[in-house]
Parts: sequence; C-alpha cells; structure tokens
Amino acid sequence: MIPAPAMRLSNLLRGAGVTPLTAPECDPVIRQVGLDSRSVGPDSLFCALRGLHSNGEQFVQQAVRQGASAVLAASPRPADLDPAVAWLQVDDPRMQVAPLSRELYGRPDEAMKLVGITGTNGKTTTAYMVDAIVRAAGRNSGRVGTIDYAWNDVQRPAPHTTPEGPDLFALLAEMRDEGVEWVAMEVSSHALCMGRVRSARFDVAAFLNLRRDHLDFHQDVDSYLEAKSLLFRSLDPDDTAILNADDPMSAAVADRTCARVLTFGRNPAADIQIRSDSSTVSGSRAILATPWGELPIFTPLAGPFNLENAAAAAACTLAGGLNHDAVRQGVETLAAVPGRMERVDRGGEFAVFVDYAHTDDALSALLAAARNLASGRVLVVFGCGGDRDRGKRAAMGATAARMADLLFPTSDNPRNEQPEAILAEVEEGIATVPGGPTRSFRALDREEAIRLAVASARPGDVLVIAGKGHETTQTTAGRTQPFDDREVARRILGEARHTGRDHAEA
Repeated sequence: MIPAPAMRLSNLLRGAGVTPLTAPECDPVIRQVGLDSRSVGPDSLFCALRGLHSNGEQFVQQAVRQGASAVLAASPRPADLDPAVAWLQVDDPRMQVAPLSRELYGRPDEAMKLVGITGTNGKTTTAYMVDAIVRAAGRNSGRVGTIDYAWNDVQRPAPHTTPEGPDLFALLAEMRDEGVEWVAMEVSSHALCMGRVRSARFDVAAFLNLRRDHLDFHQDVDSYLEAKSLLFRSLDPDDTAILNADDPMSAAVADRTCARVLTFGRNPAADIQIRSDSSTVSGSRAILATPWGELPIFTPLAGPFNLENAAAAAACTLAGGLNHDAVRQGVETLAAVPGRMERVDRGGEFAVFVDYAHTDDALSALLAAARNLASGRVLVVFGCGGDRDRGKRAAMGATAARMADLLFPTSDNPRNEQPEAILAEVEEGIATVPGGPTRSFRALDREEAIRLAVASARPGDVLVIAGKGHETTQTTAGRTQPFDDREVARRILGEARHTGRDHAEA
C-alpha cells in the first residue's frame, strides 16, 4: 500500500462528509486508514468493525500500541483509552471506511474514467475486454477484479474481487500516480453491501445479468438485486448505466438510477444489438449494430455468451468516448481470459475447456456453448462448493444431466463440509432427469474425475471442466492444497498422448 498524504483528522472528516456522534477529543495527523489492528502503523485511523466472527473493538488497544492515533467505532469511547487517541463514534462505521479512505488518498477516482461492472456472470471477461479496448485506443488502463489487479507492467494476485475501501483507494491512487486513465473494476454484490466502493465516482456502470448466487449471503433474489442496484443508485445524471436488454432484471435496475441508459444484447430493442453471430472452438463473430453504425467483431473466445460480454464491453467503452476501431482491435487481440472458457487441449481430437461456471445458470450457458461447438458429445466435470448456497446444488446437477451427455460430478472446494454429502445433493438433481444417473460417474477426487472424463472423450467431443476456472487451490476439511484444473488437464492430456491414447475406445 502506497503512503497517503498526511491530513489532520478534522480535515479528513470534513472532506469525507463524516460527522461523529460526539466531537473528537483531539485532532491528530492521519496517514493511514486500517481495518486490521496488526497492520496499522503510526498516525493511523483504526476502523473497529463488527464482523460475523469477531468484533474489531476488542482489538483497539492492540491498534493503539501499533501507533493508531484515532479509532472509528459504533460504541462510546472506553474509559481507559489513552486521551491522546481520538475516538470517532458513528452509527455504521463500515459505511464510513471507504469515504475516509477516498479522502485520505486524494479522491483518485476523480482523476480517471472508472467503469464498474457487476452481474452474476461475465464480470471478469467483460473487465478484461474493457481493459483490452482501452489499451487498443492507446490509453493507459487498469483492471481490478477476481483474478488480479493490473496496470502498466504491474500484476498482483487479487485477494478479493473488489478490495476493502483502504486497499481500493490506495490501489487507485497508485494507478493514478502511474498515469492510468481508465480502470475497469469488477464490483461484487458483497462489496456493494459492505460499502467498499461507497463514495467512488463511477463514470460508467454495467449490469450484465442476475441469476441465483450468493444466497447464503443475501438470503433471497430480491436482496441480491437491491445489492447490485446500489452501484446504479450512486450514478449521476451525466453518467451512463449499461444494461442487458435480454435480462428481465434490467428494468428494475433502470428504475433505480438517474443516469442515462445504454442497452446491449440480442433483443431488437437493444441500443447495441448482437446480430449475425457464430461461434466455433477457434472463436466467435458477430455484427454489433450501434448508435454509431455497424461494428463487425471477432473474439478468440468461444461461446455465444462471450459475444454478450463483448457487446457489454463495447457499450462501456463507446459510452466513454472510444471509437469502433478500438473496440474491434481490443476484442480481437484478447486471446484468452484465465479460467474463462479457456481452451487447454493443445489441438487434440476433442476440445477441452476450463471455465469458472459455478451456478446453474452459468453452467447452462457453458453447456449450451459446448453443444454448439461439438460435432460429437458434451462431457462435463463439475462440483459445488462447500459452506455456500446449498440451494443451487440439485439445480446444477439437473442442469448438467439435462444438457450434457456424460457427467463427472466431483469435489469443488468442499471446505468444511463432507464431499460425499455435497455430491449426494448434486445427485438428487441428476436423478430428476430421465437417464441422468446412468450417464453420471462420480469421482470424489477431482483429478480422478478429470482423468476419467479425458479417457471417455472421443473425436469431436467437447469436454468442459467447470467450477474453479483460474483458481489454483482446492480446500478440503479446512486444508488448502495446490490444484489448478488447467495444469491437471494439460498433464493428463499429455500423458494420454504419450501413451498413444487421445481418446477412449468406448
């Protein structure tokens, strides 16, 4: 994290629009906003937040020993607190963290064009495409999302899809200082609910879709929609909301924003309409009918849904003032997105793709794309994560059984649940489809499932390995070990070719 300019607490509060319930006892210098008492340093503002498993107020003394000169909290000032430490009591501390961080780092979002991308599926690919288009236009671009935080020659692993407020605005400040002009940011529903992007000034915000996901956090789809809508409520009238004309939830999002609206999709009423599209294992083509004329595009990414992502990225960048040539070149030069319909078969007799699909809707779109690409059968390796929304497990099983010819249900980050119990729930869904169980081959060990699927594939088949995408670990019984679907699949495919077996004889 780059150092922030020093500010008097009073100036920081005034600039961020934060008014404590009682006036602070002193006015220290602030150089850092922190959430972890172990990592705050001298002249820091420690935000003592209450979480699901701990209360940050329990760690105030540790933060003070580390050098914190001010504390943000929901409770009144403790009687034993050092009088030289300012205490800021507010009703909802979490919602003040991002505005305070933004102010401390000099409002870096105002120095760049900020594009926020939200939706259940497609955020990462769309952000990568926006980034590629901006670069094709000759502009300095940054990217914040599930896989990484990247700009210029910098690439950092992403601990969160959308960083916490202090990390986010420090990151944007670093990008600003290194000349970044545009930033494509994935904005998760968790981040919106937790205020991580509160006060950020988005020029463009895109709503891709809304499907069942994260209901372990949001409880129901209505709450999930309200979370997504927070991004669009924050827009000003001169900003642009990019909405999916094919998603029925877009109307509700449109009702929740005052920004001008630009739509994309296959719907004839879309402002940017996908026409004459086709897809092969080598990529996808379409004509985008835009308010600025027709735009033929080609993306090396396979699958109709990647044309939808391309249309969304085109809408974001055209709304931001870039031209058709930049869109065409940027989309075409993006050869792959890690773990997003990523081909790993090295040109064998059957195609193998790794994808992040981990909801029934995403799995449905993935398998529909695979069916469109296959001259033979569709095979799928998939699982469901532990300690997550159990309601989607049977749905994913039914989707796989309905849309694939051979199924290989397996473990996908069981975390603290029993893998057998998770698969039993998946198989309940498989059993609802006629013939589903006879085409399903369970393998608890994920590598074994991939090996079995590769051995079962024939020329012309398409095998998709779904769920983990770019992830490089597997967590079982609280223990995390290295596991990358792409590397495992490549190794197994290499072994099969080395032994002269590109496919099973079945």
